[in-house]
Amino acid sequence: MFLSIGSIILDDIVLPNGVTRMGMLGGGSPHAAMGMRLWTDHVGLLCGVGSDFPPDNLSDLQAVFDTRGVLVRQKRTPRAWQLFETDGSRTEIFRTPVEDLVQMEVSPGEYPFGDEQILGVHLQSPAFMVIDWARFLRAKGCRFILWEPWDTDCTSQNRQTFYSIASEVDAVSVSIREAQQVTSRLSPPEIIEDLFIGGAKMVALRMGGKGSLVAQVGKPTKAIDTVAVPKIVDFTGAGNAYGGGFVIGYCQSADAGIAGRYGAVSASFALEQFGALYALSDLAAERARRYCLCEVRDIDEK
Repeated sequence: MFLSIGSIILDDIVLPNGVTRMGMLGGGSPHAAMGMRLWTDHVGLLCGVGSDFPPDNLSDLQAVFDTRGVLVRQKRTPRAWQLFETDGSRTEIFRTPVEDLVQMEVSPGEYPFGDEQILGVHLQSPAFMVIDWARFLRAKGCRFILWEPWDTDCTSQNRQTFYSIASEVDAVSVSIREAQQVTSRLSPPEIIEDLFIGGAKMVALRMGGKGSLVAQVGKPTKAIDTVAVPKIVDFTGAGNAYGGGFVIGYCQSADAGIAGRYGAVSASFALEQFGALYALSDLAAERARRYCLCEVRDIDEK
């Protein structure tokens, strides 16, 4: 089994033209889990929801994932405005207390899967929980842990904490903006070098429309192209989906370039609809086509 550990949020999306999509199922955990689910049937969620979580949304999750780890808290489900601008940028404004988001997080003490074999994990918990989770998962025999930090943990003030976490996991997936904030470096090579010095073993540096760079200590850095889609509907969750796909790709191949291609394909499907979930039937051929179209190369190539 593969696990996505993190948060569920209900997104109220406002597009630049004023069109809204209210109450969309979002948050890092389901988006990452969907990035995994594109490639495998065996995906579990570990996240909290409020007592007000819509029953239809819970049924939708149960139809796609193992939801034994979806725990109901006696609070409101986290909810946020997602405000998009014409340049593609997004502003997130929480409608519920941000403190509730932290209190929704699942701890290792609430782990529901016993001694089942866990092959890989996408981990997006707040920084103070990540090392405990990583060590717990290692003790359970987990083979691969990818950490995707919260945006609020990617600051220069949190640099040493960031590095200490990066040294405990197998890979870090981070946007270039977040990486610039935490390292105080601007260029991708400088960022990657800084993260390696800090203790990271593998870095997936997400650069939006410019694709991603996947760097592994002692190996050539790989440039991964984006996968073009007919129409981008919503950017929300594409980075999470990338991370989920990356976990599956690396666990199946032990190859960082292949993992990046899996991630890019997962992200491409996330761009095409509102909300985290989409129909998985009859996607095998399209998934394979997009994988073949996604180019990977050493960045030293001209």
